[in-house]
Amino acid sequence: MKIVELVQILNEKGIEARLEGDSQAEIIQVAGLLKATSVQLSFYNDPKRLGELKQTKAGVTLVREDFNETITNTKIYVKDPYVAYAYLAQALNTTVICSGIARTATISNTAVVPKSCQIEENVVIGEHVHLGENCIVGCGSVIKTDSKLGDNVTIYSNVTIEKNTKIGHHSTIESGTVIGGQGFGFANDNGQWIRIPQIGRVVIGNHVWIGNNCSIDRGTIDDTMISDNCIIDNLVHIAHNVEIGYGTAIAGQVGFAGSTKIGQYNIFAGQVGVTGHIETADNAHFGAKAGITHAIKSSGSYSGFPAIETSTWQKTTVRVKTLDKMAKRIKLLEKELHEIKVLAKGIEK
Repeated sequence: MKIVELVQILNEKGIEARLEGDSQAEIIQVAGLLKATSVQLSFYNDPKRLGELKQTKAGVTLVREDFNETITNTKIYVKDPYVAYAYLAQALNTTVICSGIARTATISNTAVVPKSCQIEENVVIGEHVHLGENCIVGCGSVIKTDSKLGDNVTIYSNVTIEKNTKIGHHSTIESGTVIGGQGFGFANDNGQWIRIPQIGRVVIGNHVWIGNNCSIDRGTIDDTMISDNCIIDNLVHIAHNVEIGYGTAIAGQVGFAGSTKIGQYNIFAGQVGVTGHIETADNAHFGAKAGITHAIKSSGSYSGFPAIETSTWQKTTVRVKTLDKMAKRIKLLEKELHEIKVLAKGIEK
């Protein structure tokens, strides 16, 4: 695209962008500051990289509105270069829709698959499945009975979508993920585990991104819910009847036990564990490996096991590092106290 077209894209996204330099130069890809060439776009968002910026050969660089350093290449001034970069990287790397159905795909006669969809090799689409416009279903994926996908949904290879699942518009599910599998529901009858059928659904909102090899279980009776604008990394497990609030971000290897309700704009770093039947407040942030064993009623940052406010956890961690020294000092003080008591008894006699 020409640089002037990139500016237009940002303006259409509601981002005020001001161009300084050659508006007609063509850009074909994005790259880092040091590796970018004259036909690539880069961005400058970290003052520590000013040296790289001054060396860059990028055809155009995204910089902050208040940027006032002297560089010779073309610049686009924006409020947040990283956000602008995300939009332009998408524009320069758009997935091409090759509409059509592969010969090896198996599609039920009762399924609704618009002509704008791309159905790849060995896909299986069950009865009464309904796909929206411009959906992509990758090789080997399975979409079972009564499931419904919105417009512009991308399903990568070897994804399993179990029956009666609902996925909103513009959502993406990466390879290997299972949506709507049986939840871990069992009753114990005198030592014998009795399976409880899981008859709820999984309902996924709009603009949701789900990574590779995730497992999102169907509800026991009610639905498992993933709200709009959530992003979920690889290897995440979401159990039956969990509700994930709007705008939540979940990093890899996080696990949620059943019937937990997560507030809006929560952030979960890697390997956080969340117990069942609790709720978290909006705008809560959980550090790596935190163990959430109780309800979180206030926004803020939490860490440790069990999870407490990060500032308190950090102070406790520092104290833990000094426990050995403290133990030795206490032992020495006890010895000195004992000697004082012995000496005091001797003086009394």
